[in-house]
Amino acid sequence: MSIAESSQASKSHLARGRLLILAAALLWSLAGVFIKFLDLPPLTIVFYRSLFAALVFTPFLRRVRWQLNAPIVVSAVTYTAAISAFVAANKLTTAANAIVLQYTAPIFVFIFSRLVLGEAIAKLNGFALTVSMIGVAVISLDSAGAPDMTGVLLAILSGILFAAYMINLRRTHQVSLIYLIWINNAACTLLLLWIVKSELTLSPREVSILLVMGAVQLGMPYFLFSKGLQVVSLQEASLIALIEPVLNPLWVVFAVGEIPSPATITGGGMILLGLSVRYVWPLLRRSMELVGSAP
Repeated sequence: MSIAESSQASKSHLARGRLLILAAALLWSLAGVFIKFLDLPPLTIVFYRSLFAALVFTPFLRRVRWQLNAPIVVSAVTYTAAISAFVAANKLTTAANAIVLQYTAPIFVFIFSRLVLGEAIAKLNGFALTVSMIGVAVISLDSAGAPDMTGVLLAILSGILFAAYMINLRRTHQVSLIYLIWINNAACTLLLLWIVKSELTLSPREVSILLVMGAVQLGMPYFLFSKGLQVVSLQEASLIALIEPVLNPLWVVFAVGEIPSPATITGGGMILLGLSVRYVWPLLRRSMELVGSAP
């Protein structure tokens, strides 16, 4: 393979990785809608969602090598804690606040990837992060002292835990993705069983909603995200996933009529601005270079 062909193949893999992470973010963004339709305790939702996700991946485990080590244990614990905090936040504050504030995660991804992995922060990534996090701060300050402050704090905690989960994925790159997603959800189910054992009764409607959540909104997007992360840097992946907090409130508006606050709309707009600059500017610069080099 020539250098040009190798470069083209590398760009193709990168583009595919970005699309996988974008697809994961789109599926994740449906969480708020599903959760608002469930009149269940937060941890019961987490329990059943992970149970169904694990069951969906179980048939694909036949040829997977089973293993258990420190990175896998860290993965299971941070995964369980992150999704539990997020679902609880959705119950204690608006879906818009919960999803946006969970995305303080990129701050910690950038910090951890720099300190733990030694990854330099590219200027465009840094700019996009700064603008996006100003948007997150607008939403946070709007909720300061409000009755839903507990939900706000849980959402931020979820962001920290999600960042830890993403960083740890670099330590599990040799583990089968099917196995990793399965064991994360199986462990989550077992860890929460003793807490929710008295709250397991479901209606047929709740079973159907949680089944879809486990398969389509939880298991599949984590698989797509982990797959994309094989070729996309942690910093860029965390930025692409910021499309989720923009879309989530929109789905909730359409589904249940929960209108985001002006602060949430402003914060979401700033996130979009940061992402737009990150991905549109390189295209504009390349176009200008091509125009400048034309005879």
